Amino acid sequence: MTELIEFKRGPGGRPTRAEAERRHAALLKTAMRLFLERGFEPVSIEEIAKRAGVAKRFIYARYADKSALFVAAVEYNFLGRMEALHAIEPSPRGPEWGLLELGRAVVDMALQPDVLALHRLFMSTAPQFPELARRMLERHRQRGIKEIERVLRFYAERGEIELHDPVWLTEHFFISIIGIPQRLALAGLREPPYDEARRLRLAVNLFVNGCRARPTEKPAASPTS
Repeated sequence: MTELIEFKRGPGGRPTRAEAERRHAALLKTAMRLFLERGFEPVSIEEIAKRAGVAKRFIYARYADKSALFVAAVEYNFLGRMEALHAIEPSPRGPEWGLLELGRAVVDMALQPDVLALHRLFMSTAPQFPELARRMLERHRQRGIKEIERVLRFYAERGEIELHDPVWLTEHFFISIIGIPQRLALAGLREPPYDEARRLRLAVNLFVNGCRARPTEKPAASPTS
């Protein structure tokens, strides 16, 4: 059960900028907790405002509707995780090492309990709210996928792999490393650590070998007359 949040007002009854930022953060955290606890549709703006300790006008001054607040809450929830991915520097030892390190970070993030709960919420909400699903997928491409693409481009620029279609190949890499582990986790199952690590190594090796840059073949010499 979420707790009611109280805020102190400054002189004159108006919150400072810092206080407004704290209220905004509390709003997003509270909204996310309520959505995860009860789902998207049953939670109202009124309840979110009450639990977060803010007025409804505070919410509507920032978000057009509940779906916009939901997207913002998810973005805020993932902000720290995206920063963790952003902190990963590609290994100079080559794509095998660098993508294995990146893959471990992505798998660890994808299998966290709150991330799995959010995934279940998203899947249950998508058919009823296709516009919300579209906005969520767009945000996912803009943030998480871009961080993976950043690492892949590093190795492409060094000539170690080829990225003929960076976005699609990045998404393929993402799905190849988390697809099975996440499906198992959503069903309440988890592979033993050794099997999970082995699956990740195989996925990375298959991806790197499939994208490995091929040496350019020299044209055959013309026969002399």
